[in-house]
Amino acid sequence: MVDIANIEQHVEDAAQPPVRVEPQLQATLNLIPAHTWYANASGELTFLNERGSDYLGLPKDHPLRFGIGTGAEWDSHIPLLHPDDHEETRRVWSTCLRTGSAGQVSLRVRNTEEGYRWFLSRAEPVRASDGTLLYWIGVNLDIEDRKQAEFYLAEGQRLAHMGIRFVGMLMDITARFNSVV
Repeated sequence: MVDIANIEQHVEDAAQPPVRVEPQLQATLNLIPAHTWYANASGELTFLNERGSDYLGLPKDHPLRFGIGTGAEWDSHIPLLHPDDHEETRRVWSTCLRTGSAGQVSLRVRNTEEGYRWFLSRAEPVRASDGTLLYWIGVNLDIEDRKQAEFYLAEGQRLAHMGIRFVGMLMDITARFNSVV
C-alpha cells in the first residue's frame, strides 16, 4: 500500500531548494573533469567540486566543498574573475536569475598563483515538474588552450598578411630598380 501523505510530503520537500547538496550529487559532480558547481534558485553558490575548489585554493574544510551554502550574495564570485570580465559575467548571470533561463559566458578565473585561465561557464536551471526553479547546476570548462590557439592563429594570419604586403613592396621596388637600370 502506498502512503499518499508521505508522497505528497516528499513532493513538497522536492519543491524546496535543498540547504545542503546531497552526497550522491557531490560525488557525481566531483567525477566530472571540469569545475562544476551548484547554486540555489536565488543564485547563491552552495557547492563547488574538488577541481574547482582546488583551483581557487579553498581550504579542505571550506563549506562549499561539502555543499553547505555560505549565505553569500549571488554575485560573490565576481572578485575571483579578471576585472575585464566582471561586467559581462554579472550581466549574463543576472539575466539567468531574472529569466530562469540557461546562460553561458567566457571568462577568466584567478587561480591560487594569482594567474588567470579562460573558462566557458554554463549555468542550467533545474525545475520541478510544475516549472518551479529549484536550483542551478553549472560547469566551467577550461578553454585556455583554445583561447591561446585562437590568438596564435590570428597572430599568424596577421604576420602572413604583413609578409604578403612586404613581398609586394619588394616586387614594386625591384620593378622600379630594373626600369631605371
